[in-house]
Amino acid sequence: MEYILTFVSSLPLFLLNNASLENIVHTTILILLTFCCGVITYVTVRTLAIGYKSTKPCQNIQSSEKDFEISETVISRFQQALQFKTTLGESKEFSNMIQFLKEGFKTIHKSKYVTMEIVADYSLLYTVSGSNKSLTPYMVLGHLDVATAEPNFWTLPPFSGKIKDGYIYSRGTMDFKNGVMGILEALDDLLANGFKPSRTIYISFAHDKGNDGQNGATGASQLLQDRGLKKLEFILDQGCTVAGEVSGIALIGVTENSILDLTLTVRGLGGHSALRFGPTPFGVLAKAVSKIENHKHPSMLGQGPEKEMLEKMAPVMNIWFKILWSNIWLFKPIITTMLSINPKMNAMIRSVHNVTNINTEQMDIKKYQIAENVTAHVTIHVHPSQTVSNVINHFRRVINDKQVEISTMYRSRIASMSPYGEGHFGYQTVYRSIQQVFQPYLISPAIFPIESSSSRYHMFTNNIYRFSPLINDPGDDQRFHGKNERISVKNYSKTINFYKHLMVNADKASI
Repeated sequence: MEYILTFVSSLPLFLLNNASLENIVHTTILILLTFCCGVITYVTVRTLAIGYKSTKPCQNIQSSEKDFEISETVISRFQQALQFKTTLGESKEFSNMIQFLKEGFKTIHKSKYVTMEIVADYSLLYTVSGSNKSLTPYMVLGHLDVATAEPNFWTLPPFSGKIKDGYIYSRGTMDFKNGVMGILEALDDLLANGFKPSRTIYISFAHDKGNDGQNGATGASQLLQDRGLKKLEFILDQGCTVAGEVSGIALIGVTENSILDLTLTVRGLGGHSALRFGPTPFGVLAKAVSKIENHKHPSMLGQGPEKEMLEKMAPVMNIWFKILWSNIWLFKPIITTMLSINPKMNAMIRSVHNVTNINTEQMDIKKYQIAENVTAHVTIHVHPSQTVSNVINHFRRVINDKQVEISTMYRSRIASMSPYGEGHFGYQTVYRSIQQVFQPYLISPAIFPIESSSSRYHMFTNNIYRFSPLINDPGDDQRFHGKNERISVKNYSKTINFYKHLMVNADKASI
């Protein structure tokens, strides 16, 4: 390509020296043909090198640790945990669940290696002390709280934990009591079978993930800082899943979108609705909201791990996708359009936003009265390749109205890119544990499109990975915080096994 571009750049000088019309036409055609042939050749070479790369399914790496065998007792314990309605503000439910965990996992809570502490009233921090102090500790995260649920829209009651057709239905089966119970079942089984940890493990379960972990995760993080903890080897939080519908591709989040909350405010004259000309504050604000909802943020495709993700997927796709995925440099506009159709993929390639609320500052608006000051609240999930100023400038440019004031309500830390590859212990520990349990066709780094609790622990390590041991089948995305959230009994067994293998793999000095 470099030679072709050099050739094309020399065209103006060549034409000046050979300025007949015939020469210009012939030379232009020659250049265009040469350029097209060069592009086709380059696309073909990349497609053959990437799209037809010899790819074998991930090797099933055997572990010396015996797989966990799920039992009726384990299933029943999970069902009981799901029956606690641990939505934000339900203090009694959290207290009851904590007591249930103490009684249900006696091996853990009686172990000489384990200390459990309650943080910020309802969050839990477990310390599993390792014998080898030269090994840097690691951390596994989860959360006890779940989203609310409207029973009328569910096939089975949302806090029943009932089983139908091999699936356990309940709020929290996917987000994230499956993870909490999976972690505890794995640790309980290991300790019961003589596990003596070499590397210290911190396990943190927040009770307010739905409120950005402002008390739970923040409190646990501060407690560890106060005790002098300086470094963690890696952190594993919930995140990407195993995409069952695409040849079993497992994604590990190596970065994530951060949160930015903005307000759009319009101030104007009030008065009686019959005695006003021109747009009202609500009218101006409605126009601004319409503009931002119809103008997406620019695509960041190719500036993060999604490029490697697509290239890794190319060998298992059909010929057309092989060409596209192998040549993002050329087909970026087409690929962006295709990925933008899927909400999850759209959030991996750009910042995404939604207006969450519109209200007025006036407490008591009478009939026929025009509100003077109105505000729209906008939540933006900021792509890690963008900055807050990029997002705000995008809104200013799209709205293009000085009557609309833009101000920041809340902004979280922009996530950095965690290292991934063969030389990174944390990533390889997660990678290998996925291989041993799920045997996916491919494992790839990716962007997790939602902010995780791990952002509260960033001061301890840059090695933060986001993976939920779930097989995500078609339609499952709508179950997160939606109706009929569920997990198969088989998948729950794999969840426990994943965390068991993770603890065994992470206990080694190297992998």
